[in-house]
Amino acid sequence: MKPSTAYSFSLSIDQSLSEVDKMVKNVLKEEGFGIISEIDIAAKLKEKLGVEHPPHIILGACNPKLAHKAIQDNPDVALALPCNVVLQEEDGGTIISALLPSVALKPFEGLQVQESSCSAEEALSRVFDALASK
Repeated sequence: MKPSTAYSFSLSIDQSLSEVDKMVKNVLKEEGFGIISEIDIAAKLKEKLGVEHPPHIILGACNPKLAHKAIQDNPDVALALPCNVVLQEEDGGTIISALLPSVALKPFEGLQVQESSCSAEEALSRVFDALASK
């Protein structure tokens, strides 16, 4: 999939967030990503501010091999990890988006950093292609 904006992949699926969440996690796993964090934005806004918000989750996705390679080259890369994949329910469907790794890692020097960002971006592109075909 080509990026949707200058900084992200984005896709809308006509299913609830709970249904899409499982699909996204499975497709990410197939591409070598694990989920190392999960933030339920709606629950946190309710807890901290008492406000209602549509279902909205941030998945912290990490490909350990690529992350390790990049961090070995430039430890500051950890500032931009993990890759965030955002799911937000809207009008009965779910919008899935992710920041392009090339954008996230652009400020960091190192050949391995740039190679890792390209590999991660190619993998995320395949993730979004797979999700678009479901």
